[in-house]
Amino acid sequence: MAKKRSQIKANTLESPKYPEVMTIDQIASYLQLHKQVVYRHVKQGNIPVSRIGSTIRFKKSVIDAWLEDSALRSLRKIGEEKPAPRAGGKEKFVWE
Repeated sequence: MAKKRSQIKANTLESPKYPEVMTIDQIASYLQLHKQVVYRHVKQGNIPVSRIGSTIRFKKSVIDAWLEDSALRSLRKIGEEKPAPRAGGKEKFVWE
């Protein structure tokens, strides 16, 4: 049975499905990073990882929460860096 054109188009736009527990290759693909970059982050303790003996695994829900938390911290940091508004409530813009 031939697929309808809309089904084929929808399937090509979907992102790949990732399992709940991922290997180094899968997490590198998921995060769109090179495998060696992921290893470096693991070694530095920057990315949450589970160890089973000498094998490392990544839980998708933990990685998703870590990414969300990291993004929120980044937004808060940007908000703290904004200068206080000038007295009188009007901003002065300088054009170069």
